[in-house]
Amino acid sequence: MLDLDKLSYNGYGVLMISLLVAISVLFNLYPYSLIGLVTCTIQIPWYLVVRGGFKEPIHALGLNKCCVVTLIFFILLFICSKAMILMINDGIAVIFTFILTVLCCFATSTLPNEKEEKGKLFFGYKKHNESKYEKLIEYIKFNGIEPKLIEAEKRLAELDTQMYLFYKRKFREDKTFQEMVDEFDIDNPRIVEILDKVYFYMIGALKI
Repeated sequence: MLDLDKLSYNGYGVLMISLLVAISVLFNLYPYSLIGLVTCTIQIPWYLVVRGGFKEPIHALGLNKCCVVTLIFFILLFICSKAMILMINDGIAVIFTFILTVLCCFATSTLPNEKEEKGKLFFGYKKHNESKYEKLIEYIKFNGIEPKLIEAEKRLAELDTQMYLFYKRKFREDKTFQEMVDEFDIDNPRIVEILDKVYFYMIGALKI
């Protein structure tokens, strides 16, 4: 079974967009509908643009689960769009499908944050406070090769070699505290102290 979590964020993005475009084409082959094909295909970048406008969009836990959620979401969206295009005036149908996409973005990006158990999304739960470093962990997970992040890491390495080494072990290699204690032969409180400094430095450097 393909483990999507091994892909880079950009690689995963290219894969998902390719799959969604292919599904959009298949949906509109029979009965063939050019306006349906164009509408469904444009909904993909439209969804990404609208979703990116939310302050804290919710993500599924892991890329494998995100893939399942995304495919189900867009298949349902394409079905609704195709049905409207077949049943009502094309122009009105296109407007309604784009409004529907915006509403879906709101539902998947904002509503889960209003739940008592924050981060609830279709197949599981995610506690926003499960780690005090979560904001940085999430940023790195979805922006691992962004130039801004690479530049911040480079500056951290130049500023303090030890801090960078701790950053790399914790945030890039996902080492446990015990593994870091064993490797560096220092106690847990000292590791926490250094990681706190790393965290606040990176959050400031990345402006997140």
